[in-house]
Amino acid sequence: MVSVTASDNRRHARRFPAQHPAQILLGPDAMIPCTVKDISTGGARIALKPQMDLPETFELFIAAHDLQVRRARVCWRRGAFAGIAFSSDDADAGMSVEAPRTPSFEDCLDQAAMPAHLAAKPMRKSLKLWQTNI
Repeated sequence: MVSVTASDNRRHARRFPAQHPAQILLGPDAMIPCTVKDISTGGARIALKPQMDLPETFELFIAAHDLQVRRARVCWRRGAFAGIAFSSDDADAGMSVEAPRTPSFEDCLDQAAMPAHLAAKPMRKSLKLWQTNI
């Protein structure tokens, strides 16, 4: 077994365990789902399917307490895990996106009171009535 000394650890920031769902953005219509297993200010360890290829750099969308979008580069890859470093560019560091507005209680009540199929205008059909003489 190989011993690890303090000089072997190149991380400058403390890591925190996490289980945050995340998405790796490949393009406008392509994302890879992953999970952030631990995170620090400088990077993270992510879990994803071992057969998934990763680009050298990408944007990572992390769903934690708020939605974080971080520019990242791959440092290492072992099986289902990858170590990534966050970009140190000031423009990219810590970029956050505000979560969508939660509907108010009144909005929810309005939606619950009238199902969508009843709220829509009724379609009028012309019905032909046939008279029968008995």
